[in-house]
Formats: sequence, structure tokens, C-alpha cells
Amino acid sequence: MTLDIDATEIIANKAEAKWTYKKNKGYMPIVGHIAETGQVVACDFREGNASPSRENLEFIQQYEKSLPEGCVVKKLRIDAAGYQKNIIQYCDEHQIDDAIRAKMSASVKAQIEVLSESDWFPLLNKQGEPISNQQTYRMPHWISDYDKAFTLVIQRKSIKGQTELGLQEQAGEEITANGFIYRAIATNQEGLSNNEITHWYNQRGEDSENRIKELKLDFGGDTLPCSDFKANNLYFLITALSYNLFALMRQLLPIELSDHRVTTIRWRVYAVAAKIVKTGRQLWIKLKSKHQSLLESVLEALRRFEPPPI
Repeated sequence: MTLDIDATEIIANKAEAKWTYKKNKGYMPIVGHIAETGQVVACDFREGNASPSRENLEFIQQYEKSLPEGCVVKKLRIDAAGYQKNIIQYCDEHQIDDAIRAKMSASVKAQIEVLSESDWFPLLNKQGEPISNQQTYRMPHWISDYDKAFTLVIQRKSIKGQTELGLQEQAGEEITANGFIYRAIATNQEGLSNNEITHWYNQRGEDSENRIKELKLDFGGDTLPCSDFKANNLYFLITALSYNLFALMRQLLPIELSDHRVTTIRWRVYAVAAKIVKTGRQLWIKLKSKHQSLLESVLEALRRFEPPPI
């Protein structure tokens, strides 16, 4: 299965929002998702001023321990907070295919400076057509004192109307120069093309970030109830548990509902308009036939579900 890791920022209750940001004491949960099912398997609730790169390998190991017996992590996608020697080495040692947003080092910047136009290849979309003004370049790279090379896929995208900075003036996960913005993905998947690696990594944003959005907006994880760290940690874990129950139910829903958010499911399944009618000694519920067939299919799916043994 594929592990997607992402961080998000949240605050305490709205009355304390101004104070929270002023004191730099917001919260930054790190969330690990199973890409194939959408479920949250691990959460690391942190203070907002904590480094997002802190103890990320330990978080991955915590995630693995949370998986059911027989389930293992085979793929990992993570942002630049995971661009660390220990994570890259761990993936190599445990045969985990990875895609990690790389940080731009001096050696990468120097390599970009000497590239010619013929070194760049058009980035293709999923239909195999060139994406306008976007190209990629592939190179081997090393990190820290780890002696095994990995693949670095550098992406560039042309920009207009922005101030350009020299390569030597920038740091972090992207640089801007000569009318382009440059970013890179580190990966150990040598058999995949630049296009496949890029699209597979980008799928992390479509999956993980959208699921975190659901977790925050649909299940109340965006605004925590108080300013106590442990209480908010417990609240967020309960929120994640509620989300997981819905994610499990969503897999049992008819295909036309399986991709909808909980707000849609509430209106389509729970908040169905009906009329209660009493005739003689019996009560009848009258509703539209399409609503009845939908409810019957949902109930039948729930009846067929066999939970795993505990």
C-alpha cells in the first residue's frame, strides 16, 4: 500500500485565534493516509512552532506498526520535510518505492546553471501530450554521507510577470531564474519515466491534501475546542477516528456515492425527505422510489460487510 504524509495547520478555538498566532502556538498535525483507501493510520499532533521535519522517520515507523497484520508499506510520498538521509536510506533498505520533494542544494543549482535547452524534455500529461511551458531533466544525486545515489527529477515551469532572483540567492525546495521556477523530486524508482514520477508524486496532493481538507472541514478538525495541548490532541484523534469510519462506509456505498464527501452523503442518505403515515394499526414511511432503492442498496452493502476479527 501507499503511504501519503502531509502536515496541516490548525488553531485553537476562534476566540483564541489571534492570540494563538501572535504567540506562535498553533498546532501542526502530521497525518499519514493510506492512498488506496483514504483512511488515516497515524497522526502526530505537534505544536505549530515545531519543525515539520522532526522525527519523520519515527512517524513512518509508527505508521507501519499501526497497520493490520499482513499489510506493509510499499510506496511512500512525502513533501520536502521528508527529504532526509535517514528516510531515503530506510526506503532503500526496506524496498519502499519513494517520491520525495527535494530541497535545492548548491550542487543541484550548479547543475541547473550549466544545462542547455537540449537537455530538457517536455513534461507530458497523462494522455501523452506535452504540457505547455513545462520540462524535466533527470540526474543522479547523493545526500549527506549516504553513498547510494538516487534519481533526481528536476521540473521547470516558465513564469511571467514575476521578479527573478539569482540561483545563489535562494534556498529551500524551489528556485527561480531565467524566467523559470525549478523544483525537484527525489526517487528510488529508476524504472519509471520523468512523467510517471511527476504525476505519481502529484497524486499525493490530490489524495492527501483533499482528505485533510475533508478531515478539517467536514469533521470539525479545522478549529480545536480549547488551548490545552493534550485535550486538543485527543479531540483531533477522535476526529480522525470519525473520518476513518466514514472512509470505511464510503467503500461500501454504491459506486455513484463512493467519491462524495460526507456533506453530500448526509443529504443523499441521512436527510431523505419522507412522510410517516398511519393506517389502522400500522405506520408507513412514504418516500420517492429512487430514495428507497438507494437506501436498500446501502443497507444491503452494510449487511454483507464482514469486519475482520479483533
